[in-house]
Amino acid sequence: MLTMRLAGIHASRIANALAVGLVVAILLAAAAFIWTLRTQEIGKWEKQTETFSIVLAENTSQQMDFAYTALSNIADRIEDRWSISAEYLSSQLGSNDFHQYLKDKVALFPAIEVISVLDVDGNVISTSREFPAPTYNLGDRDYFQVQRNNAMQKIYLSDPVHSKTTGRWIFFLSHRLTGSDGEFIGAVIMGISPDFYSNFYQKLSVDGHAAISLMRDDFIYLAKWPESDTDMGRTNRKGSAYHLLNDLKRRSGVIISEADTHTGNQTMVRRMEAIQALDKYPLIVNFSIDEDLYLSDWWKISVAITIVTAAAIAAVLAAFRILIQLFLQRETDMRVMTELKREADIINRSQTGLLQNLTEQQGALKESSDRLQAIFQNAVDGIVMIDEEGIVEAINPAASLIYGYSADDVVGKDNQLFSPKGQADLLTLATNQREFLKTGRLLLETERRRKNGELFPAELAMSEYHLGGKQKLIVFVRDISDRRKIERMKNEFISTVSHELRTPLTAIRGALGLLMGGAMGALPEKILPLLTMAHKNSTSLTRLINDLLDIQKIEAGKMDFLMERVNLSVLLQAAVQNNQALAQELGVGLYIADEDNAAKLTAVNVDQGRFQQVMANLISNACKYSPQGGVVNLRASRLGQDTVRISVEDQGSGVPDSFRDRIFQKFSQADSSDTRAKGGTGLGLAISKVIIQQMQGDIDFYNLPADQGGGAIFYVDLPLSNQQGSIKLSPDPVL
Repeated sequence: MLTMRLAGIHASRIANALAVGLVVAILLAAAAFIWTLRTQEIGKWEKQTETFSIVLAENTSQQMDFAYTALSNIADRIEDRWSISAEYLSSQLGSNDFHQYLKDKVALFPAIEVISVLDVDGNVISTSREFPAPTYNLGDRDYFQVQRNNAMQKIYLSDPVHSKTTGRWIFFLSHRLTGSDGEFIGAVIMGISPDFYSNFYQKLSVDGHAAISLMRDDFIYLAKWPESDTDMGRTNRKGSAYHLLNDLKRRSGVIISEADTHTGNQTMVRRMEAIQALDKYPLIVNFSIDEDLYLSDWWKISVAITIVTAAAIAAVLAAFRILIQLFLQRETDMRVMTELKREADIINRSQTGLLQNLTEQQGALKESSDRLQAIFQNAVDGIVMIDEEGIVEAINPAASLIYGYSADDVVGKDNQLFSPKGQADLLTLATNQREFLKTGRLLLETERRRKNGELFPAELAMSEYHLGGKQKLIVFVRDISDRRKIERMKNEFISTVSHELRTPLTAIRGALGLLMGGAMGALPEKILPLLTMAHKNSTSLTRLINDLLDIQKIEAGKMDFLMERVNLSVLLQAAVQNNQALAQELGVGLYIADEDNAAKLTAVNVDQGRFQQVMANLISNACKYSPQGGVVNLRASRLGQDTVRISVEDQGSGVPDSFRDRIFQKFSQADSSDTRAKGGTGLGLAISKVIIQQMQGDIDFYNLPADQGGGAIFYVDLPLSNQQGSIKLSPDPVL
C-alpha cells in the first residue's frame, strides 16, 4: 500500500514537471508567433505607405510642373513685350486686360490662389485678385528680395507667410523679370494655397489615422494635415524626414519613430512615416500613419492568440490535474472526462472568435487595396508595372488606351510587346541608363509600339521599387505624338518659307545692287538713302534665310564638310580680310594679335568655308558690341600639345549673366525685344557651335573682369594637324 502511494506521488511530480514544460513551450511558441505576425504586419504596411507616398510625390510633382510652367509662360510673355525698362513695365501692366489674363491663369489650377506682378520696388502692379490692383508693398518678402538680389536665381519657392489680403497662410513661387539690358525690373509671383493641399490630404487621412505634410527641402512646413497654425512656416530638424535625408543621406524611405513622447497635453504616438524627396523640385512629401492603424489587425490577432494560448494552457493544466487525479483517485474518471469536454468547448469558442477576427482583418486589407486600386485605375497617365523578369504585372486603363492592349492581353506576358522590333524592352531600357542605376529613376523620350503595330513617340518616367525582396519597375507613359507633330509642322513651315523666299530675294538684292552701282545711270540723291536701306535690309533677310536653311540642314544631318589641312595664319588673315569692311563701317579696328605666334602653330584640319562662316559670325558680333574707336583682336595660342585656341576679343560690355545659359541656343538674343539696338537672327552662334563640333572642336566664351578692360572673349578650340605633307598656304575664295 505504501509502495503504491509512493509510486503515485512520484508520478504526480513527473506530471507536474511535464505540465510546467508544456506551459513554457506554449508561451514561447505563442510569443514567437505574435512577434512574427507583428514583424510581417509592419513590413506589409511599410510597403503600402511607401507606395502611397510615391503616388503622392508623383501627384505633387505633376502639380508643380503645371505651376512652374504657368509662371514661366507669364514671365516670358512679360519679358517679350514689356521688358524695355522698369518704368515701361509699370506703365503697361496695370490694364484690365492683363488683370483678366492673370485671372484666367489662376482659374486653370485650383491650388493657385493669386498671381501678381511686382515692380522694381516690390509694389503690386497687377494682380489676378482684383482690379485695379491694391496699393501695397511686398518688398519685405523673401521671394522678392531673392529675385532682386540674385540675377542667376530661377524660380524660387518661398517660405509660407500670412497673406496681406486674406490673412491666411500662403506660399509663393517667384520669377525674376529682366529688362532688355539685363537689369532687374520686377518679379512675377504665384501664390499657392496650403488649404488646397490640406483639404486634399484630409480626404486621404484614413479616419484621422494618417498625417500628411508637404515641406520645402530645408524642412519648413508648407502644408499639412491635421492642420496646425503653429507648425506652418516652422523648420523641423528633429523629425524623421530630417533624419532620413540629412543623417542617412537617402532620398526616400520608411521610418518608424523610436518611442512615444509627450508635448504639453498632446500625446505623440509612435508613427510609421514614408518620406519622398521630389527629384525635380525642392519639396518633401511625408505620409505617416499611427500605430493604432498599422498594428490594429495585429492587436486583434494577438488578443485572439492570447485567448487561445490561455485556453490551451488552462486545458493543459486541467489535463495534467486530471491525470494526477487519475493516479490518485481512479474513481473520478467520469468527472475528469466531463471536465475535459467542457474545456474543449471553451477552446472551440476561442477558435471561432479567432476565425471571426481573421475575417475582419481580410476585410480591412481589401479596403486598403481598393483605395490604392482606385488611384491606379483613375490616373491620367498610363501606368505599367513590371517584375524583375520583365513580365507585365498590371496595366491601368490609360495605358490600355495608349497601347491598344487590354489588361488580359498583356498581364503575365513579356513587356517586349510594347517595344519596336529590334529595340530594347522597358526593363533593359532602364537598366542600360547610368542615371537609373544611380538614382532608381529615369525620364526619357523614345519610340513605342501599339497593338496594331503602329509606332508612336512616348515620354517614359520609370521608377524602381521593391516588394517581397524583389525588384519591381513602375513606368508612367505619355503619348507625345501631338507634340512631335507640331514640331515637325514648324520645321516644314520654316523650310518651305525659306526656300520660297530665297530666289525672289536674291533677284531683289541683285537689282538693288545694280541700281546702287550705277547700272541705270545717276540716281536722284533723295532716292539713294531709300535704296541703301532696302539693299541693307535685303542683305539681312538673305542672311536670316541662309541661317534658317543651315539650321534645317543641321537638324536633318545633311550639312556637308570638306576637311583640308590649312595654315592657321592664312585662315586668320582671310578672316580679317573678309570682315574688314564691316569693321570699318562700324568704326572698329580689326587686327591679328601676336601674328608671329599664330604662324608658328602650323596647320589645322578644317572646312575652310564653314570655318570662315564661324569667324564671320564671331567677328561681326564683336564689332557690333564694341564702341566706336574700339579694337577687335584675333589671337591664336596653343593649349597643351595637340590643341590650338583661336580667340575673338572685343571691348564691349560683355555677355549678361542672365543670357549665359542659352547663348548657344537657337533664336537666342541678349536683347530679344522688337526695338533691340543690335541686329541679328539669333541663329549664328547655334550654327557655329554645330560646325565647330563637326570639326572635332569646341566653342565657348568668358567675360573679362572690369579691371582687365572688360569685354567678351569668344574662343574656338581645334586639334592641331599631326599629318605630314603639304599645307595650304592660301585660302579658297569665300562666297
